[in-house]
Amino acid sequence: MALVLLSLDLFGQEQLAAAKCDTTVVRSEQLYLDVALDFDFDNTEYTGSNLGTSETLFGISLAPVLRYEWNKKHSLGVGVNMQKMFGSVRFLDDIDLVAYYQFNNGRYGAVAGLFRRDKLIGRYSEAIFSSAWLADNRMVQGLALQYSDAAGFAELSVDWNGLYSEATRERFRILFSGEGHFAKVMYAGAAASMQHYANRSTFEGNVVDDIVINPYLGVAFKAFFDFDIRLGYLQSLQRDRCTESGWQAPMGGELFFRMSRWGVFISNNLYVGKNLQPLYYSIGREGTIYGADLYTADPFYGTTHGIYNRTSIGYERTFWRERVKVKAEVALKTDGKRLYNQQVIALGVNLAPKLYDKATKRTK
Repeated sequence: MALVLLSLDLFGQEQLAAAKCDTTVVRSEQLYLDVALDFDFDNTEYTGSNLGTSETLFGISLAPVLRYEWNKKHSLGVGVNMQKMFGSVRFLDDIDLVAYYQFNNGRYGAVAGLFRRDKLIGRYSEAIFSSAWLADNRMVQGLALQYSDAAGFAELSVDWNGLYSEATRERFRILFSGEGHFAKVMYAGAAASMQHYANRSTFEGNVVDDIVINPYLGVAFKAFFDFDIRLGYLQSLQRDRCTESGWQAPMGGELFFRMSRWGVFISNNLYVGKNLQPLYYSIGREGTIYGADLYTADPFYGTTHGIYNRTSIGYERTFWRERVKVKAEVALKTDGKRLYNQQVIALGVNLAPKLYDKATKRTK
């Protein structure tokens, strides 16, 4: 946490100094209506497995946000993020406020407030966030500091996603992701997640620390097909202060391979190592297992057979200057004992029509 505060302090001092030197007035103003629509279908057939349930997640989310931008670096956004699960009897299953400030000068960036997760630029293994969890949790409540250029990127973010109250546990997560490219086709990076999973106001002494560190080395090149091959190491550090069981440190290796052309792809993700979710079936002071409330990763990283493999074939492509993204995928998964399958269909649409431009004094 001290690292986050230091980063914020340095960032704030730099921007304050720049502001003192800048005596110009606002040079340009634009008003946009950002509209994001996401359609997600995720069907899992895990019968016979203790690592996940057979279910179908089928829903849509819509996020209209009014965004005011000035000097091409600063913006304020206000709107809502709405989610509806198909078949639900409720009009809306979830609605969240979107309200944020963002700075971006092309290299340095910062965003603070309540904003959609697609503003993050980091790369995270499904040992940290599963695709199903991301589809159901699109909001970040906190801040992110970012840097990016042609050579790579770095990001530090804080997501405060649990208020200390009778209804919810106090919970927050600090994330880091950084990556650099070298030798034309190679890249190296690291991601880290530190989750503080604490108490409700109705009980004490049930804090869980959950840390995952993931350095990796990869190569991406074109040889008729587009290839992406990445080797990573996963180190977890976990402690349940409720049971005073001490730190557990399961670890493993991950090998990712993807080959694609014309949007059609074949990929394989192999994990070999220990169970990265040793506290999944632990019972806290609420009287229920921690389960998916603690772990946001794909549950198959909790394999007790030393191996998890996911092989998939599908189609993924963007259209209309990346405003529309489609994905369809069929995957076979194994925990080293049995085969299971998963089908995924996703559609994302992002539009940002300009409503007003100060330069022309009219709507465009």
